[in-house]
Parts: sequence; C-alpha cells; structure tokens
Amino acid sequence: MSDAAYCKIFRTTLSGRALTWFNKLPSGTIANLEQLTQRFLQQFSINKKYPKTAAYLFSIVQKEGESLREYVKRFTQGVHEVPHVNHDLLAGIMQQNLRHRKFKESIVGKPPADLEELLQRAEKYIRIEESIEPRYLAKNKRYDEKVENQKREERRGPRTPHPEGTPLNSRLADILIVAEKQGLLRPHRPMQESAKRQSSDKYCKFHKDRGHATEDCYSLRAEIEKLIKRGYLENFVDKSHGQKRSGEHRNEHPRRDTQKVGIIL
Repeated sequence: MSDAAYCKIFRTTLSGRALTWFNKLPSGTIANLEQLTQRFLQQFSINKKYPKTAAYLFSIVQKEGESLREYVKRFTQGVHEVPHVNHDLLAGIMQQNLRHRKFKESIVGKPPADLEELLQRAEKYIRIEESIEPRYLAKNKRYDEKVENQKREERRGPRTPHPEGTPLNSRLADILIVAEKQGLLRPHRPMQESAKRQSSDKYCKFHKDRGHATEDCYSLRAEIEKLIKRGYLENFVDKSHGQKRSGEHRNEHPRRDTQKVGIIL
C-alpha cells in the first residue's frame, strides 16, 4: 500500500483537535507517511503522559480539615500511580505530609516496614478519629475560628464606635445618595468574608454587600459626620434638635427657682 493510501487511512482515525489540525495542513507540505508521523508527534507530544516518580508523593499533603481516612485514600492512590516505588520511603513521605499529630508520632517512633503495615497502622488511627475525636475536632475548629477572628480584628484595628455625632433630619440611605452624586464619598473597602454575613437578609448600600442594614452602618455614619464637620451636607443637619435641647435647659431654671421660693424657713 502506498504512503498516500496510509495517509488517507490515518485521517480516518483522527477526531477533535487532531482532525482539525490535519485538515488545516497546507496542501503539498506532506510528502510521505514518515513526514506526516513526525509532524503529528511534534504537534501532540506535549499531551503524552509521563510516568510519575516518587517525588510526586511529596505533593500529596493532608489538607486542613481533611479527615485521616480521606488523606490515606488519596495517598494510596498516588502510590499506585508511581511505578516501582520504594516502599521503604513511603512511611517517611507520609509522616512528613501528615497533620495528624498522634499518627505522625507513631510513624516516627516505629516506622512501618512497607505499605501494608503503614495502612494497617493508619486504620487504627482512623477508627480512633471517627469514634472518639469528632467532638475534640469540632472544639478545636471553633477555637481556631475564634483565634482567626481575633487576628482579623487586630489586623483591621479598633472598630469605630457608632458615633452619636450631629443630629440628622434624614435617613442615612437618603444622605448617601446625595453624597455619592456630589462625589463626596469614596468607595469603602470591602467587608471581611463571612458565611454568616453572606446568609444575612440585610443589605448595606454603602458597602454594597450583605451583613447589616444601611441605617445601622457604623462606617457610613462616621463618614457623614466627617463631611458635616468639613462644611458639607449642612441641609441634613437637624437644627431643631439643638434648639429643643437648649429650650429644655432654659425651662429647668424656673422650676428650680420656684422650688426655692416655696421653702418655708
């Protein structure tokens, strides 16, 4: 059979990207089957799967929150993907990649001789984890979350208390609209990610995110207070509130004087 016939038959075995590549070959660029073979290998050799080495096993690290059973399963699958792996190295590799402290100490104290012994040892600690330790794991998780929240608050700095500030005659949401139209407010930094916040039905138009209502936004109230002190947004200052308070103070003095007059010595 001629090379031309082989090339035509070769085309019928292709599909997808390989067939697209073949159809785009410029006319007259392939002289024989050998040349076609070389061109094909050059194009698709990158897709060749090379056997994994023992170094690959060092990348199979137990993830944070991953159970020992799931990790041992992933590690074992990785071992089967490495041909001719030295079983003497497996215990040391797993020990280095483990988060489970007690199992790690067990491997260091008495290294298993082969994969079978390593898996038998692992099964012991898997049973312990699944029967006894869940409550401790849950407790530790809550503690870790508490520590992480404390660290996040420290990075964020002291939280600005809700300012009493200047009395206002309008809702914060209405003042926000005017301030944004006048270009007085810059985009505020995003709030910290939180599953609880994302599930909230309250929405802040200042942060443009869930977690609290616009009227309860500490940051927005503080920004508005700063703008008022700089001479902006004077139309939203409740001036009658100050007059009312001063009137109350004036009314207090006559009452005290009356009480003095009514005293019989």
